[in-house]
Amino acid sequence: MDIVVQREALLKPLQAVSGVVEKKQTLPVLSNVLLTIKDGQLRLTGTDLEIELIGFVSIDSQSAEGVTTVSARKLFDICRALPEGSVLRLSIEKNYLVVRAGESCFKLNTLPADDFPNLDDSEYPIEFTIKQSVLKNLLSKTYFAMGQQDVRHFLNGAFLEITNQTIKCVAADGHRLALTSISDENIADLDARIILPRKSVLELMRLLNADGDAKVTIQMGDNRARFVTTDCVFTTKLINAQYPDYTRLIPKGVMAAMADRESIKQALTRASILSNEKFRGVRFQLEMNKLRITANNSDREHAEEEVMLEYAGNEMEIGFNVAYLLDVVSAITTKAIRCVFSSPNDGVLIEAVDGDHSIYVVMPMRL
Repeated sequence: MDIVVQREALLKPLQAVSGVVEKKQTLPVLSNVLLTIKDGQLRLTGTDLEIELIGFVSIDSQSAEGVTTVSARKLFDICRALPEGSVLRLSIEKNYLVVRAGESCFKLNTLPADDFPNLDDSEYPIEFTIKQSVLKNLLSKTYFAMGQQDVRHFLNGAFLEITNQTIKCVAADGHRLALTSISDENIADLDARIILPRKSVLELMRLLNADGDAKVTIQMGDNRARFVTTDCVFTTKLINAQYPDYTRLIPKGVMAAMADRESIKQALTRASILSNEKFRGVRFQLEMNKLRITANNSDREHAEEEVMLEYAGNEMEIGFNVAYLLDVVSAITTKAIRCVFSSPNDGVLIEAVDGDHSIYVVMPMRL
């Protein structure tokens, strides 16, 4: 291996691949990034055995092909510390990767490329292409409701349901549920259901572009899914489980309240300052066209907010985790929201008014 590459061309893909690599590994080679020169291009591969990311780097010149593995963290730290506009020469000398840039020279230990695991041996019978911004929007509107280290392992991720030219993305952790959907004729008449692990969802959100018309090709197999863009290939294992019937968690309330989203968000933000730091509870007191939000903490401090809204249902008092409510009103982008209540013991259904195909359910808490 002997190549010349621009620092800026290497830095971004290397940072993305380094994010996949776990810092503490039982196998030393899993702390490394696989460097492969092929077809006049540098390929960077990182994996933790659950997910794999391949980044593509254009090179200025190539004197020799080759393949090796080197510490992802050390190589990234070196590239980041070099001045902007630096030109790097990477070459293998004996068992070292030598990095030269100007007057700087670094010799890094390598491990055999043959020891590096390869995830990409699966077949992917289902394939379709959509905009990266569409997929990122689906994930960003639901990811916060995923479980964390839940014993019900199927909740520790996002459920994608593809059917009838529609993609639905669902996340739930037992206390709340987030559901959003988009229709796209490029999906055709596919029928598939997968559960993406939590880490994979967070990595995808970092990799995908939020703007523009850049596309991502999604390939699905029995145990893995792959996401292919012009910059990278991201492969992930799937959670092998049956996702519960999420439609049963959506309450059928009849008492609807309409309010300005930003007013609700600001009132919740202020009230949360004096909520209990551990339980984060706030109390909703619904009256005719008025919502009173109160919070108390163990120091006997008290916060109270009043928000005007459209509500003609019964008077009601109900408690919620304020962090869950703030996640929802932050994910919705429309000016107005609709909250549908059933009873103090049932969850509240929150949805956007016009222009957003997302619904959220937050379960109540005892205060």
